[in-house]
Amino acid sequence: MEMMLLDYVFLELNLHRVSLRVFSLNEKAIHLNSKLGFKQEGAIRQSLYRNGEWHDIIHMGILKEEYL
Repeated sequence: MEMMLLDYVFLELNLHRVSLRVFSLNEKAIHLNSKLGFKQEGAIRQSLYRNGEWHDIIHMGILKEEYL
């Protein structure tokens, strides 16, 4: 499903890049996005306070040439 979405974005819409944000506590999403080719581009440190701990917001992105 995720590959179909990236195919559509890069091949049909002809976009140059796709970016997303994910909370650092969502390790499964970070792992999945990394497997799809997204790279970590930065972080907003200690942006979410949950269950007594601070968590970062991770910025990830992928370029068309990295996907193809």
